Amino acid sequence: MTPTLTALLCLGLSVGPRTHVQAGTLPKPTLWAEPDSVITWGSPVTMWCQGTLDAQEYHLYKDGESEPWGTQKSLAPGSKAKFNIQYMREHHAGQYRCYYHSPAGWSEPSDSLELKERGDYSKPTLSALPSPVTTSGGNVTLQCVSWLRFDKFILTQEGQPKLSWTLDSLQTSYGQSQALLPVGPVTPSHRWTFRCYGYHRDKPQVWVGPSEPLELLVPGASTKPSLLSPQGPVLAPGQSLTLQCHSDVHYDRFALSQEGGSGLPQRPGRQPQAGLSQADFPLGPVSSSHGGQYRCYGGHNLSSEWSAPSDPLDILIAGWFHDRPSLSVQPGPTVASGEDVTLLCQSRSRMDTFLLAKEGAADAPLRLRSKYIAGQYQAEFSVSPVTSAHGEIYRCYGSHSSSHYLLSLPSDPLELVVSGPSVHPSPPTTEPTPTAGLRISPSPQGVRPQSGPGRYLEVLIGVSVAFVLLLFFLLFLLLRHRRQGKHRTSAQREADLQRPAGAAEPEPKDRGLQRRSSPAADVQEENLYAAVKDTQPEDGVEPDSRAAASEVPQDVTYAQLHSLTLSRETTEPPWTQEGDPPAEPSVYAALAIH
Repeated sequence: MTPTLTALLCLGLSVGPRTHVQAGTLPKPTLWAEPDSVITWGSPVTMWCQGTLDAQEYHLYKDGESEPWGTQKSLAPGSKAKFNIQYMREHHAGQYRCYYHSPAGWSEPSDSLELKERGDYSKPTLSALPSPVTTSGGNVTLQCVSWLRFDKFILTQEGQPKLSWTLDSLQTSYGQSQALLPVGPVTPSHRWTFRCYGYHRDKPQVWVGPSEPLELLVPGASTKPSLLSPQGPVLAPGQSLTLQCHSDVHYDRFALSQEGGSGLPQRPGRQPQAGLSQADFPLGPVSSSHGGQYRCYGGHNLSSEWSAPSDPLDILIAGWFHDRPSLSVQPGPTVASGEDVTLLCQSRSRMDTFLLAKEGAADAPLRLRSKYIAGQYQAEFSVSPVTSAHGEIYRCYGSHSSSHYLLSLPSDPLELVVSGPSVHPSPPTTEPTPTAGLRISPSPQGVRPQSGPGRYLEVLIGVSVAFVLLLFFLLFLLLRHRRQGKHRTSAQREADLQRPAGAAEPEPKDRGLQRRSSPAADVQEENLYAAVKDTQPEDGVEPDSRAAASEVPQDVTYAQLHSLTLSRETTEPPWTQEGDPPAEPSVYAALAIH
């Protein structure tokens, strides 16, 4: 490394930090607080700094501190930045100023903004670590905390007898005073409800408090309630959030827990309608701390037992990251029912996960891990086959693995329009699908959802058509069989008529007649048989008995004619022997005349 470069680097390192606090000549920005500059203890507040359109970066300083309190990039299209305080505390109160930096340099400092804290923060706060929800026989640690520097804390347990513990105060890294009390093993046989107080050594008779009651909860086996968010699972910062826990079991009280949270707020149950009990949990304006997974429980006033936990509910906070992904659809936003659709969520900024949400739906958004392809992070949400239920407006979000419940800004809305059934619908898939309320299979590996109602209708129509075709085929075979039988009978008659005189007739296998003992008898029988054949009518022509009689030889006896007729009947097809008229009516007429 050359001496000149080394000197330049040292110069940059030495002057760099100072340039951040040196005022420039550009116009000063404007600094203000929302919702107000006087904030209740524990509530969120946002400070905004607005400069010129070419501002690239903003710094916020608190009086008395040399380092920036916060640094933010300019929001698109660029002219302001925001600085969030999740919970207003005593150390947040004070004077603030902001600067912005542009290609032309640094601005002058803004006018001073004073944040003030409002409310009674002397009452201590009681919580349980790691959670107030524990298994039967589990152990927890109670934590009593206050911003006032108490010398002693007193923890009490409600019930008979009433127990109390006096604990020395400890200082936290945030300047608070606290006391810790291990408790356990916790069982559902009785209630575990605690409160805490604080006092100073010089005034042991004056207890400050008590804190809000904290009850330890052991989940039971009774019917679990349901938990929902009327505002939906995705909310924007500052939006009001209220969770509702309800059940068709008449519970007198409900409790709400947040995963990783140390509190367990309770609300009495009410009956909005017959057969339903419910409790509302207003959580106030949304901040990053509200993002997480929630469950609720139901209980009775005269019992220490609680119900089984509700199904988990994820609350997601959108707009925490300023990146905005894009959402597109292939083959297009208008598709026919039964076709395959892919919703593609993309971002040039790094995103570990993408979420797809249906606007106005209460179901949790679908999540997919992102893939880095062609310079962009993306995820494909497959919908197969599309049904009318998928015709909604969609948005997608991005999130980081370090903050699972904090999301980016939403993409522009995309409306999916589903028309009538497709001419060539996609074949049904056999892969299993999740029960997600959106009924879209987020499957980059090709996993598709089961067929919808349209597919079942197509299958029913196909089976009906196949059944009708089968009936037509069977009817065709039956008619063809009958027609062939008649054709064989007519052909046999024509063969008999066309046989030359003196030609030997093939002997039927089942005529039932015995051979004559003399050739003369055989010749007479054959002549008689030919004469009888000539008396058979054509199809559709009535036989004439007189003509038949004239054709019979005069020397034929009744026994010969009767024997010949019986043998002739046995040669008819089976379907002429049952149900049809006799095959040789003219023979008997000829015999009578004769």
